[in-house]
Amino acid sequence: MATRPSLEVPTLEQRPGFDRQPSDLTHKDDDKHIRHPEDGVNADADHERPSAPSTLHEKDKAEEIEKARGVAKIEALYLVFGKGLKLWILWGAIALVAFTYGLSQMTTYYYTPFATSAFGEHTIVGTIGTITAIMAGVSKPFIAKLADLFSRPFALAVAVLCYTLGYIIVASAQNVNSVVGGQVIYTLGNTGIDFVSSILLADITSLQWRGLVNGLYAIPYIPFAFIAGYIADGINAYSADGWRWGFGMFCIIVPCTIIPAILILFWADYRAKKVGALSLASSTYAREAALSGQTERRTVLQMLIKYAREIDAIGLLLIGFAFGCLLTPFTLYTTAKGGYTNPSLIALLVVGGVLFIATCVWEFRYASHPIMPLRIWNKTFICCVGIDFMYYFSGYFVDAYWSSWLYVVKDYTDKEYTYVLNILTVGLTLFAIVGGLIQRYTHKYKYLQCVGISIRIIGCAVGYYGPAHNNSNAVIVTSRTLISVGGGISVISSQVAAQGSVPHTDMALAMAILSLWTSIGGSIATAIASSVWNRRVPEALTKYVGDQFNATEIAEIFGSINVARVTEPRDLIIKAYNEAATPLFLASLVTSFVSLIFALLTTNFYLGEKHNTIEDFDIKMRSQDETAPEVVAARAREAEEKAAAKLAAQGELHH
Repeated sequence: MATRPSLEVPTLEQRPGFDRQPSDLTHKDDDKHIRHPEDGVNADADHERPSAPSTLHEKDKAEEIEKARGVAKIEALYLVFGKGLKLWILWGAIALVAFTYGLSQMTTYYYTPFATSAFGEHTIVGTIGTITAIMAGVSKPFIAKLADLFSRPFALAVAVLCYTLGYIIVASAQNVNSVVGGQVIYTLGNTGIDFVSSILLADITSLQWRGLVNGLYAIPYIPFAFIAGYIADGINAYSADGWRWGFGMFCIIVPCTIIPAILILFWADYRAKKVGALSLASSTYAREAALSGQTERRTVLQMLIKYAREIDAIGLLLIGFAFGCLLTPFTLYTTAKGGYTNPSLIALLVVGGVLFIATCVWEFRYASHPIMPLRIWNKTFICCVGIDFMYYFSGYFVDAYWSSWLYVVKDYTDKEYTYVLNILTVGLTLFAIVGGLIQRYTHKYKYLQCVGISIRIIGCAVGYYGPAHNNSNAVIVTSRTLISVGGGISVISSQVAAQGSVPHTDMALAMAILSLWTSIGGSIATAIASSVWNRRVPEALTKYVGDQFNATEIAEIFGSINVARVTEPRDLIIKAYNEAATPLFLASLVTSFVSLIFALLTTNFYLGEKHNTIEDFDIKMRSQDETAPEVVAARAREAEEKAAAKLAAQGELHH
């Protein structure tokens, strides 16, 4: 990302979405302002900043009123729930989402190689990984825009719908194309559930607690790591059709367990609107009350165009298709006639390059609401993007085919196989909690993250040692454990630092951009790994067992990890897969050092009771007396009266 000129941080009134009236909702009365964080936020001007006070009758007044709707609604939540039973119900609903999502992730992720192998198309795993990684990255800015423009529960409901539909398609697939299509739709839903949950947690926690709370949200992964093995064994998930049950059961479980959280959050929105809490959370809502009946009504088509602009639909489509066209050929060239000289692959690469250039031009020149606005690119955020981009880039060199490689070279039972695969997830979760605790009591993150990345590098080195030395259980377990220890600490630190470096209105978008670039890093590495795997494995098989099997039989071995695992001579098959995988382990080790360089450049700002380092914005829940409906309603009327008076004064000044 090119360096951008640093501009003076604008005042509160100058920044879009930050013209809310002071209240004791979450901000300090009378001295609410944007502060310079220690690393100096790059607050570049962008298209959305108003250049002068707008009047009552300007055409874009309705657009200004609707800015950051989801942010205002979630801030109003403090006045709806307060302290007491309702708050515990909210946390309980979020915990239920965490448990359901954790169980889903700990089982279904590992079924894809068996779903593709059932149709003799295991080689397409890399293509699926690339496409879904791009989809996961591109979908997050879209979800963030939905959450900000409409509300958090609306975005969560859309995600659950896509999740369910996608898994229905996968579970009922009759060919590999259905598996791929279902995975793409499911990825939008799966990503949405996880991302909206992360936004909710960041909305309602201060910097000092955020790392720990995010770590605790993932704690269901630990018990499910052990339960998942029994589930996979019980439904015979690694058999020809058992994987269908593995996907299909979550089509019922996920909607039933997440709907309570959606209903509670929608109730909170309704309650906040009814008692007037929205006018206290944002002056845009106070103005909306004052302007009721005076804003210009739009047709359905105009509304669709408006929301398409605010979501930046063109930008999302351009970047998704650009990376899809650029990376997919790397996963398909071994099965395409003529390899990279195939006209279709050449066309994809050319179109991808053109679309990437078009994406840059659109985002930085023409987009009215860009998915990557200049204002959020401060030094710390840039470094966080660099850390996580290289974290995923180095990790997916190995992880793209690690489960397939492990299944072939080790004679684990289904239960043991699942346990070993889950070492990384359990470690990431456990040490994210440890990292969050350290952040809570040291109020710092930088040096902790540097230590974590260093431990991960050691883990990558141990992993590289494995394929060349018979893949002992000690080497495999030690490598995955060290990678998980370092990764858990690093990821939680990047999340807290990125969220803390931007104001609340930009937080969801900053989280989405961080995830977008990490997904791009992972998808690039997956595409490269797929290219290496699809070329080297058949070559190695031909080298070691080519005198015993013809080309068709070698293709069959390569096309299914189930076939590869039972093919004799076993020792030569293992040797072939180890030799093919070794360059991927080496690439992972070498590139993992880059994250450490970025980590050393971040600013070690203080993690305190503020929501972020930009605003004077405390996170605290009020007592039930302070959140009583009549008290909130009285304060809301006062805020709306002040807003009306302010608008009237602006109108007179204009005339």
